[in-house]
Amino acid sequence: MSNHRSELGKVAIHRSLIRRMMFLGGERTIVITAMIFCGYMAYLLTFSYGFIPGVITAGTLWVVLIFLARLMAQSDEQMWQVVKRHLKYRAFYPARGRFDAPVPNLRDFK
Repeated sequence: MSNHRSELGKVAIHRSLIRRMMFLGGERTIVITAMIFCGYMAYLLTFSYGFIPGVITAGTLWVVLIFLARLMAQSDEQMWQVVKRHLKYRAFYPARGRFDAPVPNLRDFK
């Protein structure tokens, strides 16, 4: 009787198939949203305060947002999905007990 494990073929799972798609070191949706937001802020601030202050302010905001996106990606590559799910289910699963919760009726087995 042969060992059936030795008869099974091995299949290599390439890392490129399971790795998350990143852009500039952060999750794609966060980085692209930050890029659009900073571009819009640069556009608005240029008309309000002049070209140089608007570009400097938007550039500084861009660097901070990319830094935060990269920190999130280093911690967990799917953190944005986790945050969205947390916000979606926050009302259903509060992180505290209620004072008006019913007391369970437990039998004593003595």
